[in-house]
Amino acid sequence: MSASETQDKPKKSRKLILIGGVAALCLLGGGGYFGWRHFHGSSKVQAKAAVQQPAMLTLPTIMSNLDAGDGHTQFVKLNARLEIARAQDQAAVEAMMPQILNVFQTYLHETRPDELSGGGLYRLREAMLQQIANTVAPIQIRDLYFTELLTQ
Repeated sequence: MSASETQDKPKKSRKLILIGGVAALCLLGGGGYFGWRHFHGSSKVQAKAAVQQPAMLTLPTIMSNLDAGDGHTQFVKLNARLEIARAQDQAAVEAMMPQILNVFQTYLHETRPDELSGGGLYRLREAMLQQIANTVAPIQIRDLYFTELLTQ
């Protein structure tokens, strides 16, 4: 071994230590920044969610005839509530009440009584929720609750 080879080894080890230290600082700094953003960012989201309270809107009683198909008429009486994502949008949804009621009437006129039994109520709720959300867009509707559903 020559003298130049022995001097290269300490220089290489110093470079490796220096590079490793810089990499460790970058990882620690990045992890710390991520943690800070994660915990402080989530509190801002929670504060924003607390400001935007949902509103419940009771729909008028809906009475409609069903598509019995056998000659005699069957009726359905429905009471429901809409959960609106932001309370500020309640007046706008109330202004669209004729369109919302039309969605219910149109859908119910095409529904057979046997479609409302079993899981049919869930399908009715999902279909109504989707159609109402499309009607009032860009206002966000969170959920639709049936409070009463009677068939005769």
